[in-house]
Amino acid sequence: MPPQAASWTCSACSLAWVLRATAANTDANEANMVEAIGYPQNINSTYGLMDGSGSQLRRVLTDYDFNTEQGWLTYDQVYSIADNYVGLMSGGAWYHWVALRGRYGSDLWIANSAVGYMGVASVLTRADFQRLGPFSVVWIPGYL
Repeated sequence: MPPQAASWTCSACSLAWVLRATAANTDANEANMVEAIGYPQNINSTYGLMDGSGSQLRRVLTDYDFNTEQGWLTYDQVYSIADNYVGLMSGGAWYHWVALRGRYGSDLWIANSAVGYMGVASVLTRADFQRLGPFSVVWIPGYL
């Protein structure tokens, strides 16, 4: 995951990572995902992603013919899907989007464009999840 160039583009970076990881768009990057999400109405430098549920991320994924699901999930729910689905997630107290890569032991393995932000690098622990939630998760069922 390349580091984000702007403080407000974590959702665009995470979306680009998912599109590259799934080979849906191997050229996806921060700038073209900001445009795909919809600057400035859906993502902007004042607020970042305007809808914390991830509805605009789902819309872009749908443009690439992915079916998506979204929910405000518990740690155990996210952990149970982490090895079977690609996704994106954001914590309400974190105000930061990351891509869900899988599991790393008892933790969630994430692609994080702002490594170290609020004490999180490439894994999200159960304690981090509790501290930074609640979490909205967007995932692509049946992808893997």
